[in-house]
Amino acid sequence: MDIIFKTVSVPFTVGDVVFVNQPHGDRMPGKEGPRHPYFQAEIVRIFLDGRLEEISVITEPTDTYLLEISTVVYELKPVGTYADLVKMPLIVQLPIKEPKFFKSEEELKEYLHSRTIVEEIAVPKPVVDSQLKTSTDE
Repeated sequence: MDIIFKTVSVPFTVGDVVFVNQPHGDRMPGKEGPRHPYFQAEIVRIFLDGRLEEISVITEPTDTYLLEISTVVYELKPVGTYADLVKMPLIVQLPIKEPKFFKSEEELKEYLHSRTIVEEIAVPKPVVDSQLKTSTDE
């Protein structure tokens, strides 16, 4: 039997330094500071997630089996001004629907800004009671 791995592309690789679109505020012992809406980190390791619910089981005779990876876990080590934060894992579902990693802080901020504009257009604003008028008000 041949086991074939479906080719999958993941953004960035071990050793890359990226900006991560994920809040983080957990610090090393004895360190204090604010919770950050995003942070900069080095990708230390990448795990191809093998949790029990994702284990592939072959139940019938076959000559070829296609194995697919649907979850990747990045181990991230905060760096730079975020170096006092602890390492953290970040789970990424494949295919990626929302980017979590960016090459630069500017690229991340542009993404967040564009997403805010889309949300302002797409999500209706709640009506405040004082804006409601009834026929008895006139």
